[in-house]
Amino acid sequence: MKNNVILVVDDELEIRALLSRFLARKGFEVVSAGTLTEGRKLVGEKHPKLIFLDVNLPDGNGLKELKKWSLDFDWLQVIMMSAFDHQEARDEAIESGAIHFLSKPFNLAKLEQVIKNEISHNN
Repeated sequence: MKNNVILVVDDELEIRALLSRFLARKGFEVVSAGTLTEGRKLVGEKHPKLIFLDVNLPDGNGLKELKKWSLDFDWLQVIMMSAFDHQEARDEAIESGAIHFLSKPFNLAKLEQVIKNEISHNN
């Protein structure tokens, strides 16, 4: 997909706002959702270039949903996020199809490098 949309799926409004502002300043169109249900709908509608997906959401586990989304949307590029940095979660995310795992809070310089690497690598 050659578009400029990035989707942020996180139940924390502050995280969605931070990522949305940061990514918009980098020239991306950003859409966001607070639940997996909203996120899945936006994936189908917007076909985002990249998705930031939180592990723990009010209506389910992002890692489990990633497995489903990877089957339904084979073009997805997902960066998993979590406030809990456990090696098991990192490993499961990568095994489930995530291209990267970020710990919250974010280091914005590192975040920018990850985005540049992943988008240039996948274009």
